[in-house]
Amino acid sequence: MPGPSASAGPPPRRLVALAPSAAEILFALGAGERVVAVPDLATDLPGAAGKVRIGGFTPDLERIVALRPDLIVASRDGTDRAAYEKLKALGLPVLATEARTVAGVLTDVLRVGDAIGEPAAARRLVAALSERIAAAEERAAGRKGTSPRVVVVIWPDPPVVAGPGTFVGDLLTLARLVNVVPQKAGEWPRVSHETLAAWNPDLVIHPETAENRAAFSRAFGPDGPWRLVPAVREGRVVTVSGALLERPGPRLVDALERLVAVGDPRRERP
Repeated sequence: MPGPSASAGPPPRRLVALAPSAAEILFALGAGERVVAVPDLATDLPGAAGKVRIGGFTPDLERIVALRPDLIVASRDGTDRAAYEKLKALGLPVLATEARTVAGVLTDVLRVGDAIGEPAAARRLVAALSERIAAAEERAAGRKGTSPRVVVVIWPDPPVVAGPGTFVGDLLTLARLVNVVPQKAGEWPRVSHETLAAWNPDLVIHPETAENRAAFSRAFGPDGPWRLVPAVREGRVVTVSGALLERPGPRLVDALERLVAVGDPRRERP
């Protein structure tokens, strides 16, 4: 699903982002003026105001075609595969980001930078992000005591969690947090509350968004099914902005820094 990794001829002038992470990369590279459309969930990004909105995971293909884009930036996990294939079949240039790790995000930044004619900006951004990643890893390595055992819950009911083979799982590794989800469970497994109770994490971490806040409140409430899990019952729950934790874009480094702080035994526990 990758598509072109570099542009031929003049840089594309009309850019469409099909996933929030794709929009984040384009704005971070300074290409905001060329972005003509973003997905609905990317409207929180600086620069997204006034852009055409093209829907969610399954975008509005007719609207996209009508925009006459020079390049569409999609995402392996954040774009409907059928929509991606349809756009390609229509002859539209589509580049798919593919990050499964934090290092993969940096590679995606470089690929998008090449494709839009901003390779120097991409290299500068990657250098700055790499410096922050190294600093976060150093802080995590310098922590004293046992690393907390954690689970990252993407959706509460039915529970969907982040496995080790995902960019979220990679964040936990870099932050020196122990992911209780076994590799064999897969990337984004759906698990039972009984299984979560048996895993017995020290901390439960979840992304917080306007869209999921009510669902987590119900599930983690006094009568919710998550009371089976000691960490939830005892209030050992940490929230991280979903805009940082759920998007494989440049701000994933912000999530890493937050997770490093979560694992610091000197911080006040939730």
